[in-house]
Amino acid sequence: MDASTENPERNYWLGLSGMYGLTLSVVAMAAWPWPLIMVASFLLFAVMQAVCYRQLGRQIQGKLATANPGGAALAGTFGLGAILLQGAPIALWAGPVLGLATFAGTYLYLRKFGRFHRDSSAASA
Repeated sequence: MDASTENPERNYWLGLSGMYGLTLSVVAMAAWPWPLIMVASFLLFAVMQAVCYRQLGRQIQGKLATANPGGAALAGTFGLGAILLQGAPIALWAGPVLGLATFAGTYLYLRKFGRFHRDSSAASA
């Protein structure tokens, strides 16, 4: 069994957290329209990641692989930080620091509180 199928939950949260951290880093540092392009890229990535890891579908309708409302508060706080940094003289070094903190904080939060729906056929194998 290779590493990509060994722990799909960890890989799923790592991908989403990494892309979110990168997105906020770009939002904090780049001039318009790049923040908008990056947010659209993140949304597309999140949907593709959910499809790839079977977190979208009829069998889990209404129960997406997410965290409780605290996850939205955490993500929103980091997002607000990126918006406040935009155009500031410290954005060139604070943007990557914020992105790294976002990645670590979001990953740790999702690892503990995130809901990941396992494929019933994979669980029985």
